Amino acid sequence: MFTFLKLIEPFLLPPAIVALGMSAVLILLLARRRRMGMVLLALILAFFCLLSTDLGMRPLVQSLLLLLPDRSAVFSDPESSDGAEAVVVLAGGAVRPGSHRPRSELGGDSWKRLWHGLELYWRFEGRLPLLYAGGSGDPFDPVGIEPGLAKTYALRMGVREENFWTEANSRNTFENAREIKRLLDERFPGVSRHRIVLVTSFIHMPRALLTMKKAGIETIPAPADFPLGNPDKLVYFSFLPLIDRFGCSTACVREWIGIAGYRLMGRL
Repeated sequence: MFTFLKLIEPFLLPPAIVALGMSAVLILLLARRRRMGMVLLALILAFFCLLSTDLGMRPLVQSLLLLLPDRSAVFSDPESSDGAEAVVVLAGGAVRPGSHRPRSELGGDSWKRLWHGLELYWRFEGRLPLLYAGGSGDPFDPVGIEPGLAKTYALRMGVREENFWTEANSRNTFENAREIKRLLDERFPGVSRHRIVLVTSFIHMPRALLTMKKAGIETIPAPADFPLGNPDKLVYFSFLPLIDRFGCSTACVREWIGIAGYRLMGRL
């Protein structure tokens, strides 16, 4: 099931929709269905431009917050960490060495999450351990390198080795919650309900919170990697198609697909 979902997901996201739409336009034009092709081209162009601007991106971001009983939950103050057992950072991807990359590196999302986790670790003066959770999400490469890579960085930044835990078995958000619960049960035997400070990207936080709740883990959200732009202000660039806005819109659509799929499978 994991591999099947990973293989079909790209075809449901905006980049593939645009590519398939443009392919359909080309076929219609070659078939001399010019009017229909031009109408479809206009729709695809409008779809792309909308998702590439703040005008389309912001409603998608805000719609994710509607899933939460308290929309301010994603802005919780991590200082209210009474009873928390660990700061948990969810993995966001890493890349292996290649012909133009001499070493393995954390992806952009992972760096932002890890850095915020380190900020919280120092804010709590090392009282709460850091748990970096997540293995490989690539169905064709099951061996994850990310937790070990994150640990190497953290130790070089002064985190004590006994205070940096890793979990490398989970491949998605649902498995994150399951494996985190299992690890906390081992580390804190006899505790009936665990409590954590959770670090992940702002856009991913609603699904992560719902999944952790389903697993029986109380969560203090501490989001990182916030969407670009001030949600209360429109500026010149808000009306221009930009690649980072399109990427953010795609991430929101991906989260909605993930949430819908989890609900259908009873994971939320």
